[in-house]
This record gives sequence, structure tokens and C-alpha cells, in this order.
Amino acid sequence: MALCKTTFNIRIILLPLYCGALLAAIAPGALAASFAFSEVVHDAHNLARSPWRPRPVKASKSLRQLSPQAYGHILDSHPLWKHDGLPFEVLFYPLGGTFDHPVRFNVIRNGQAYPIRYDPKTFSVEGRLAKKVHIPKNGGYAGFLVKDTGYARQHDEFLSFLGASYFRAVNKDAVYGTSARGLGIDTALPSGEIFPYFQEFWLQRPKPGVHHLTIYALLNSPLITGAYRFEVTPGKSTHIRVHAVLYPRKKIRQLEIAPLSSMFWHGRGRGIRAGDWHPQQHDSSDLIMANGDGEWITRPLNNPLYTQVTRYTLDHPQGFGLFQQDRRFANYEGINTQYQKRPSVWIQPLNDWGKGQVELVELPTNNRNLDNIVTFWVPRHSPQPGQAFSVRYRLNFFRDAADLPPGGHPLATYLGTVPHGVGSRRIVVNFAGGGLGRLPANTPVQAHISVGPGARLIHSAVHFDPLNHQWQMQAEILPPAHHPTNVRLFLESRGHVLSDTWTYLLQRGKES
Repeated sequence: MALCKTTFNIRIILLPLYCGALLAAIAPGALAASFAFSEVVHDAHNLARSPWRPRPVKASKSLRQLSPQAYGHILDSHPLWKHDGLPFEVLFYPLGGTFDHPVRFNVIRNGQAYPIRYDPKTFSVEGRLAKKVHIPKNGGYAGFLVKDTGYARQHDEFLSFLGASYFRAVNKDAVYGTSARGLGIDTALPSGEIFPYFQEFWLQRPKPGVHHLTIYALLNSPLITGAYRFEVTPGKSTHIRVHAVLYPRKKIRQLEIAPLSSMFWHGRGRGIRAGDWHPQQHDSSDLIMANGDGEWITRPLNNPLYTQVTRYTLDHPQGFGLFQQDRRFANYEGINTQYQKRPSVWIQPLNDWGKGQVELVELPTNNRNLDNIVTFWVPRHSPQPGQAFSVRYRLNFFRDAADLPPGGHPLATYLGTVPHGVGSRRIVVNFAGGGLGRLPANTPVQAHISVGPGARLIHSAVHFDPLNHQWQMQAEILPPAHHPTNVRLFLESRGHVLSDTWTYLLQRGKES
């Protein structure tokens, strides 16, 4: 299970280049090779037809023993493309900590690919660790990050690839939160999760004034290989267009497309605070899905007492993603964490994904440094060994988007218990947006609520909030004694649907 966050908030200090050094650069005497994405696809196909070989562990023992905090003190002081007048700079992560498998890198220029040589002089060690940490001559790179040279220094990093097939991005003035992955396999299954990994990258040298970056990658694993193209455009929203061509080596029980990983500890009656004083702590608050038939579904996230897996069947989905809806600092009070600045992430298919399921995995946690939320798309029919499988989609990392969701939708969810009750729960959901904002205050609005077998809806009511011009639904529901109930609701008036669908797995409350 993907619990631990796979990237760290590594501080990068840029030091001046020293004379005569060509660091993080093309390997001396390296032979250039013509490059096209079709070559990476060809490599992935050939790789799938050969036996899988475990990756070598190349990090020294002393580097593997570094804590995340100590690993963060190893700095890339000589970025690729620095002083070249280009819109981006690339800084490399060294091998160390849990990142002990080397990754190969290449630069594409004028249609030719040149391998990037490893040089230990690329890195410097900050502070007291300088005398304790030795960067070996025969080490390697574990990943990379990209900076936008047009941003202010404190907001210039916008993209990072580090660990397995993990990557993450931020929009301008945001803080890293939800992570993406190239691919997932068998998450939360008894057989155990398999982590495919990027073993080689090709970085397209950007042209001056062109504000997007193209990255190619070769993915490998015991069960599947793949060729990836990422077209990245940073800005107020950071967009990543992904094209992947996959080749299964063996039959795969559960192939997971476009996985996202995030964290939800507690907030608004959901999750266990475990003594934490903050009002809320989470990278994301809701899973939002758009079905092909036009229905939008909002599922608030939870920190359950045990592992919880929920599947939502969709037909030709328009998209899905993890949203951070509350943007007010006072509702988090995290001076160091800045959860109100964590990006929402939306995945939009660019080819026909057909029928399948969005799966949501929620794991119990009492640690904000552990990712306990995973969601991904599972196609109804997985590709067979030897069969190519092509998928295209766009990732959007953003703060706010007026058209997502496009209609009236749930803005906030609050859960509570009923005093002197016998296990019943109170649900409060605020709705706004779309046509709801234009309704007169005296409009007769009702909640259409359905509950699962064994549950009982005790009462419900909808009230107009004149201060925020939104509608608040309140309900009391008694779930079954021994299992959660699935609750679905939307707002309606005189037979007309007014909002998207809200859904949640509701547990019985403690009797008082």
C-alpha cells in the first residue's frame, strides 16, 4: 500500500558555477542518437518481451541510511540549463534515503538524444552534515525537479519526479500536496501492491520563449512496461498532457490508470483528531467524478478506522480528481503546512476510456506525513500480455476552477452525532454554484435522499443561507449496527434537479 509520501520538501541552494566545470551536462564523448517518441514505444515493447530483472541498488550504505530530513540537505548546486536563457532549469535528486535505484537521464536537442553524465560535484551538502555525508564518485541520480525561471524565487519550483513512477506539480503560488503516478497495480489487494517505476527519462531542451516542457520516460515493472510523454505547461494552473503506451508482460489482476495519492487526517467531523488542535489537516477534501451521462458526483474523503475501498462504476467518464475546496487559512491554522494552498487535481481523459470504475482507497492514519488516500481508474477490460494499450489524459493542478464542477454542487460536508441518540448521525452539506445562486430565497428546495439496506432516514430539511447565498441540507440518519450505509442525495425543486450528487459511506455513531 502506498502510504509514505515519496517526495520531500528539499531546499535547493543555487551556488555559482566554478570555472571549468561542466556539471549535470552531456557526457564527454557520448554518441548522440536520433530521438522520437516512437523509439521509446519500441523500447517499451522490446522490454516487455524480455525477462524482468530487478533494479540494482546503487546508493551507498551511508546514503541509504539517511533520514528524509538529512537527505534534504543534499543540494544540487549546478542546475541544467542555468545561464542558458531558457524558461526552465532542471535540478537532480541524488541517490539516498529510500531512493536507492539509479535513473538514467538524457537531453534532446535538435532531434538528437545525449546521455547526461553523473558527476558527484553536482551536489553539495549543507550544514553540519557536510563532514558526515560523502557523495560517492560512482553514485547516480534518483529523480529531478523543474523550476520556472520566470517566477519569483520562492515560487519557482513547479514539478518533481522522484520515487517509482511518482510525480507531482503545483500551480503558481501553491504548495505541493496531492501526488500523481504513472501507473498503479493491485492497490489494496491481498496479493500486495506492485510499484512500476520510471527507469529512464529524456528531457527536451526548450526553446527560448516557449513556456512548456516535454518529458519522455520509459516505465518498467515485473508485470508491465510503458512509454510515456508528458507535456507540461506551468502557470496559474499547471497542465500536464500524458500519453502512455503500455505493454503487459503478464496478466494483471488490477491495472490502475492515472493514480492520485493524497492525505486526509481530519476535518469537519470526519477522521480522528487524536488530540490534534488544528481545525482541519488534509491535502484534499473530496473526490469528484464526472460520468459520461453528465452526472457529477462528490464524495467527501474520510480517515476511517480500518481500510475502506469504494468503487464507482462510470461509463465513458469525463474526468475525476481530488479537490481541496476550503481556501481559508483560519479553517486550518497551519502556518507551516499551508493546507489552504494545496492544489486540487483534475484528470480529464483525452481518448475514450469506455466503461470502468473509479476506485477510492482510504487508509486509517494519525500522521499528516503519510498519504492515506489513493484513487485511480480501473478499465473494465485490462490489456492482455503482448497487447498494446494506449491511454491519453490531461492532469490539471489548480487552486480554483469556476467550471469544475459546472453546476450546483456540494461545497462543504459536516458530520456529527446526535445527543442522546442510539447511533444515528447528523449530516450537514452546503450547496452552491450553478443555478443555485440565482434561486429566490423562498424557492421550495428539497433533498432527495437514498440510504442503503438496513439504514433509516429519520428526517431531513433544506435551509437557505442568505449571508452566503447557498443552501444547507441537514439530515439525521441511523445506519445499520455492523456495517456502513451508502448515502446519496441531491437537491431538487418541483421535480427539477438542482445539484450534483453527494455520496458517502456513513458509519453508525456511538450510542450515548
